[in-house]
Amino acid sequence: MSPLDEFTTALQRYQPYLSEAQFAALLAESEHIAPSAVRLNLLKSKVTAIERLTYLSKKYSWVTKTIPYSADSLQVSDAMVFPSQTREFQLGQYYIQDAASVLPVSLFSPSDKPLLKLDMAASPGGKTTQMIDASLDKDFVIANDSAASRLSALRTVLQTWGASNFAITNYPGERWGDWFPETFDQILLDAPCSMQSLRASASHPHRPITVDERSRLATRQEALLFSAAKALKIGGELVYSTCTLAPEEDEAVVSILLETYPGVFHIDPAPAQQYNVAGLTEFEGQRFHPKVHHALRIWPFVFQTNGFFAVKLIKDNPIPTERNQPPSRDFGATGYKSLSSKLSQELNYTIQETYGFDFEYRLRELSLIPMRKMDIIQMIPRGYLERFSSLPYNAVGMPLGRFIRDQFEINVEFVLRFGSEFSLNVWQLQEDQVEQWMRGFDIRGIDPVGIDTGTVIAIQDGEGNNLGAAKYSTKRLRNLLPNRHLTQ
Repeated sequence: MSPLDEFTTALQRYQPYLSEAQFAALLAESEHIAPSAVRLNLLKSKVTAIERLTYLSKKYSWVTKTIPYSADSLQVSDAMVFPSQTREFQLGQYYIQDAASVLPVSLFSPSDKPLLKLDMAASPGGKTTQMIDASLDKDFVIANDSAASRLSALRTVLQTWGASNFAITNYPGERWGDWFPETFDQILLDAPCSMQSLRASASHPHRPITVDERSRLATRQEALLFSAAKALKIGGELVYSTCTLAPEEDEAVVSILLETYPGVFHIDPAPAQQYNVAGLTEFEGQRFHPKVHHALRIWPFVFQTNGFFAVKLIKDNPIPTERNQPPSRDFGATGYKSLSSKLSQELNYTIQETYGFDFEYRLRELSLIPMRKMDIIQMIPRGYLERFSSLPYNAVGMPLGRFIRDQFEINVEFVLRFGSEFSLNVWQLQEDQVEQWMRGFDIRGIDPVGIDTGTVIAIQDGEGNNLGAAKYSTKRLRNLLPNRHLTQ
């Protein structure tokens, strides 16, 4: 059977569950690749999302459409300059993703208090950044992925975003429930799946999905979901999602959880009612728990996106667990030590005086604690230190800077996140210099007035975009911009 025939067969599975008009709409949408969306980085925007997105759309002649479930995103169907080719994208001011994949994190309720969050299968990190944005980086987020090969990409995404209140871990998602029962306020399980979204996709071409593959995926999805269910606090929210519309991986998996633990969870019905969508309660002779009717089955014709499935579960009662000890090491083995009161005060004063930036206030706001390892100062989340300090990590927090011969030098990652808030030691480049800068070149033949030699300064362009950091020496701005931001 050819790939096209396989895809036609996949579509026909769903014909009995759709009206004639809906199935015709499904066939029509399936012939076209869904446009991607841009989601604004709220950590790096000085204005409202709608103002910034409107500006970018005009600047690059984007043809856009709003997304009903995200005020921070736009779907881009055409452009004079594509979203992946802009300076703002290079600098991490927005993320490009499938529009449907913005939905799951949007289902979480906002909170006015800091939360503990877990992204159980986080790579490549787009949804993790959305979880971080929800509180403007005030919540502590653990971004976990079971595949070590995917951690590098995950770390790069979070660094580019400018996140600070996070840790990256590399453990089987199936273990978290018994390691940390009733611990997290919000958990996202965007589960590995068959990716059968019922729509053409350049990145995921049509391929046959066997019954055996679906069964193996469903078995793992069930184990992951049960683990997430145990790790969630009473009253906490768990969003389960997939980028497939195969009911074996969607309603069937959620149904097993509800039937195994009756009275423990309820599904929030409001989102499905708001968007006039519903989960299936039976498919090909298999009946599901009636409450999965409140799930969000997003057919491609609903929002003109790829197909998607999501459900928001709220935990009402505890689940019995067999508590096991998680991996552990003494935090002292990391080499990080608390700062003395004197050094802490000196750092606060130095940053305030050098950059006009209220560093002490930002530390309190984001619940970050500077700690020292040899000559390095790292800002480590209080949420990690208070709840998970013995759990080994792949990455944690954000570098603040380092001491070079007793002189403190700010880190470029810190400048990329907070440089737009500096009022001192900021230098604006001319547009021809910006092009050189974004290719990684130093800027020569320049002597910024009022800036001391050897100072790390924040660089901006004429539009106020934060271009990272330079170290000033006589008639030279040495480019400190990381390679991931450079024009290729």
